[in-house]
Amino acid sequence: MKRITKLLLLTLLVGISTTTFAQIVGGEGGQSACGGYWYLTSNAGWTASDFYKIIDIEAANLTDATLPKFSAADGSKNALDTDFGSGYFYSSVLTTNDGITYTPTSVKWPVKYFMAAFAPTMYTSAYSKVNLYGSYPSGGSTSGGGANAACTANDNSVFKSAIYDKPGFIELSRLASATANTPPSRLGFIEIDSIPQCERIQWSFSSTSWKRGVKCDINFNDGTGWQPQRWVASNYNWEAVFAEQGYQFEEMLGKQNDPTSYVSVRFRIWDGDSIHYKVNANDNSLSTSTYSGTMTPLAMWQTVRIHQIVIYSGAVPTQAPVPTVVNSIYAENGIKVYLRGQNIVLSEQAYAELYSVEGKRVFKGTTDNIDVSNYSKGIYIVKVTNSFGKVQIRKIAI
Repeated sequence: MKRITKLLLLTLLVGISTTTFAQIVGGEGGQSACGGYWYLTSNAGWTASDFYKIIDIEAANLTDATLPKFSAADGSKNALDTDFGSGYFYSSVLTTNDGITYTPTSVKWPVKYFMAAFAPTMYTSAYSKVNLYGSYPSGGSTSGGGANAACTANDNSVFKSAIYDKPGFIELSRLASATANTPPSRLGFIEIDSIPQCERIQWSFSSTSWKRGVKCDINFNDGTGWQPQRWVASNYNWEAVFAEQGYQFEEMLGKQNDPTSYVSVRFRIWDGDSIHYKVNANDNSLSTSTYSGTMTPLAMWQTVRIHQIVIYSGAVPTQAPVPTVVNSIYAENGIKVYLRGQNIVLSEQAYAELYSVEGKRVFKGTTDNIDVSNYSKGIYIVKVTNSFGKVQIRKIAI
């Protein structure tokens, strides 16, 4: 394994954990209204890596005319419903001799996008509002922020993120399913598969308003399926209040020395969270209850825009995975269904129905866990429908 440079010891920055919790930040203005603190999802920025930067995707450079185009007048507006498309674009794998200058290799890495619109010249919604219209972003502390303005500190004349004035984003569809509560989902995502020896992933996102959430999932290709890596909840005063200005996040995976490791990453719309515990706005600790938003990938949610994705690895790959297309719907890994104790577990959230062997439906709902502790012993049929509308049927004995 080749290390390309030796770094000095850096001060540990907040914001690289595998789940999103809040950082207490003492503030100026609005302190009394907010109890003395603002509670913000960390936006500490990206740190340096001493491994290979193999992928660097900047939305400003995605100018291929064949990509679905964001056709709104400026970045303060949402894309039109007809703007979104699905497919692949390709990012050149990078290499370096000195850890400073990177050049593209002939290896092209496929990047899957589903229901996305590309805006290489547009800026964040906050920047557009301030510079095009002379107005304040929603949540602004001077005007337009409503009753909670004092608690958000989302006035860009005071606070600006690292991507506030950075052009280029990929907007992900927030559309509900075409037929209410019926797959397939039209919520957009970006996915990069089979990354070898991944050391870290850096990414940035914004939205068109304050308190808009996003999800980053990781699949370690170990049979457990997609797992939450970083989920930022929507509509909570102490999370994602700078979404309109933009965030930079960093995910430390630490697989750089494992030549057998291949991970996949997916960025998607925040569609609820009933897994994580809430951050307590009064003391920055975990409360005793989870978020109330049941995950509903078939409903309309909030706008998510991905601005940049940077991936570091312990080795420069010489071969890229081959994308698989089936009837223009991009094939997903099958959802794993198995019995764990007294629970039927799904490897990711999906719409599930459970039938007795006689054909009686005994459960339905969107979940990744069905408690069967009160069910009679016997054979059951599990019918699972993922967000693409792909149906899987399994028999399971409890």
